Amino acid sequence: MKKDDLKTSDEFYLSKKCAWLYFVGNLNQNQISKQIGISKMRVHRLIAFAGKKGFVKTFVEGGFKETLDKENQLKEKYNLSLCELIPINDTDNNPIEMIGAAGARFIMNQIEENKISNFGIGTGNTMNSIAKWLPKINKKIDFITVNGSLTSHSSIQVETGINKLAYKTKGECYNIGVPLMLDSFNQKKIILNIKFIHEIIMRANNTKVKILGVGGLSENSQIVKSKIFSKESIDKLKKAGAIGEVAGNFFDKSGKIINISETAKIFNANPKYFKKSKTVLIAGGKSKTSQIKSALKSGLFYGIITDEGIAKQL
Repeated sequence: MKKDDLKTSDEFYLSKKCAWLYFVGNLNQNQISKQIGISKMRVHRLIAFAGKKGFVKTFVEGGFKETLDKENQLKEKYNLSLCELIPINDTDNNPIEMIGAAGARFIMNQIEENKISNFGIGTGNTMNSIAKWLPKINKKIDFITVNGSLTSHSSIQVETGINKLAYKTKGECYNIGVPLMLDSFNQKKIILNIKFIHEIIMRANNTKVKILGVGGLSENSQIVKSKIFSKESIDKLKKAGAIGEVAGNFFDKSGKIINISETAKIFNANPKYFKKSKTVLIAGGKSKTSQIKSALKSGLFYGIITDEGIAKQL
């Protein structure tokens, strides 16, 4: 999908959603602004756009009642404050572009509406997609990595996404520059005591908004492809019940964080800080259904941006 096509698709989707909430949901523009996470001025423009394009008749096109109902169901089920479902084609197994555009929109809203000036950032393809769709911003916005990176064999580095995000702003990017999997727990302790790394970690911990992807241990996952985890480590994690992974933390099917000898060597983000900030999961694609579900069951996250296809399985 071309960038211009995606931008148009995203605009159509938002205009229909605003129109539905306004004309059918009986919400005022201020309420819609808060619920969707965009400015009141943009809500006004999108409702007018929906009318101009003929979306508003005696009903609003797009089947949004089902989508909004599902968003509310997931909020209640997983105790979320934010849930945004992105419409995709049934044949689209990897809706990363649409989800990336929604993630960029979320960042823009946090900057413009909530005056957020720094973000904690996770790893993965999704972060690169978000960076692709984030427009240039004439403000100082800092981006800080929250965990170690997938190095050497991975075609997607955490640094790639964070550098691209920082490039779009006048801010700084803070890279930990440490592999996600280390040789030993003692090595991890030594690295944690290095002053500049400790300072980056504290910056990441204290960010008010964190944006994290969701991974796992499937053959096509970045963790496996990176080869930074040995086969022995992967086998031990699987045996312990690991399914989903967020910022180096592995979850079993009940949402419990896996805690074994192998996880002690992982340069992960401290999950206790997830609840102390707006920590939003941004991920999609049919292959990630079980991974996302395991992470959501932990109850650690403020919200999720994903696709409608996955939502049906959650």
